[in-house]
Amino acid sequence: MQHITDDIVGKHVVGPDGERIGKVTGVEDGKAMLKGETGVSAEMQDALSGEDDETLSVSADQVVEVTDDEVRVSSP
Repeated sequence: MQHITDDIVGKHVVGPDGERIGKVTGVEDGKAMLKGETGVSAEMQDALSGEDDETLSVSADQVVEVTDDEVRVSSP
């Protein structure tokens, strides 16, 4: 288990298989808040609509490793 701090803001979150789940946008109540990655078309729609419906969170007990570029989790 890793501690969730503001140092991980901006890093990509990847699952156990290495697939990108999202990107950390902030930290609230000890959880990493992230914007989910659901493909190019979804990102384009989000950019046009300005809506942020894909916010997810990751708790410290889900974090396996934090590197310079990413946060690896055991499960999304």
